[in-house]
Amino acid sequence: MAFVLTSIFTSFGVCQRAGAQDVALASSPLEMTTQVSSSLDPECSAGEEIVVQLHYAGSQPLRGYLVRLFLADSLTGTTRQAQSVQELRGPREPMIASGAEWTRTVCAAAKKASRDSQNVTASVDFLKFADGSVWGPMELRESHRLIGTLDGMDFLEKPTELKRFVSPILPQTGPLPVQTVETRTIGPLRIESGVWRDERGQEMLAAQVFNESSTAIRAYLFTTSFFDPATGAIIRRFSTKELETQGNSGDYLAPGSAWVADPRKFSFLPDGSLASYKISLDLVVFADGSTFGPRKSAESEEVLGMIRGIDDAKFMNQGAATDKRP
Repeated sequence: MAFVLTSIFTSFGVCQRAGAQDVALASSPLEMTTQVSSSLDPECSAGEEIVVQLHYAGSQPLRGYLVRLFLADSLTGTTRQAQSVQELRGPREPMIASGAEWTRTVCAAAKKASRDSQNVTASVDFLKFADGSVWGPMELRESHRLIGTLDGMDFLEKPTELKRFVSPILPQTGPLPVQTVETRTIGPLRIESGVWRDERGQEMLAAQVFNESSTAIRAYLFTTSFFDPATGAIIRRFSTKELETQGNSGDYLAPGSAWVADPRKFSFLPDGSLASYKISLDLVVFADGSTFGPRKSAESEEVLGMIRGIDDAKFMNQGAATDKRP
C-alpha cells in the first residue's frame, strides 16, 4: 500500500467554558497527522482511505473529541469532501490518557484525482476533558450533538448543575405566571407565560408548557427574545430546554399534562418598564423519537445528544446489571 504524507493544519479555537486545564491553552493538545492511501477495505473499494494518526498531549485525561477532515485539490484548493472523526468515553469507561497515540481510518469519496493532487487538512472542533471543561471553536452541529451525548450520559451517573437546570418542574411545585399572562399554541405545545415575582419582588418570566398532542413528549426547546416594541431591537435572547433525564417513559410529558420552566429575569426598557418578548419553538422530541420544529439552534442538537446519551447510558447500565446476576 502506497502512502502519501499530506500537510496538516490544526485550527486553534477560542476557549469556551474553560476549566482548570484549558484556561491557558492557546492551541489544541490533540495533535494529528494524516495519510491518503488506496483502500484495501472492501467497504471502501471505490474510494480513498484517509488514515489519521492522533497523539494526545494534554495534562489531564480526554473524554471526547471531534475532528473535521477536508479532502481538497492541492492545485485549486477546492474542497472535494469534508468528514468528521469523533470519539467519546462513557462515565465508567477509561479515558484517553496523556501521551496516548492511536489511529483512525475514514473512507473518502470515490477517486476523482491522483493522490499527488490531493491534500488533507484537519481541524479540531471540540475537546472535552475529565473535569468537564471543554476546548475548541465548537462550530459544527455534530460537536454540539456530542456535547449533549456526554452530558446525557452523566445524568444517570451523578447530579450535575446542568441536570438540575434542564429537569422539568411540575406545576404543583413550580412558579406559575400570575400577571400579564399570554397564551400561545405552537405546534404540539401550548405555552402560558407571564410575570411571576420571586421572594424579593423581582419580576421574572415564568412559563407553563402543556402537551396538546396525542403523544408523550421527551423534550423541548424554545427561545425567548426580549425586545423594544418601539424599535424592534433585540435586548436579550435565551433558550429554555427541558427533558426527562433518566430515560423513564412514565415521566415523559403526557398528553394534556404540563411542565413548568425555570423562571428567568425580565429585561427592561430604558424607561424602567418591562420589555416585550416573543417565544419561538425550536424543537420537540416525542416518545417515539420523531421531532417537530426547525432546529435552528445548536442547543437543539445538544438536546438530541442528551437523549442519545441517556439511552446509551441506560442500555449500558442494564447490561452491567445483567452481567452481575448469578
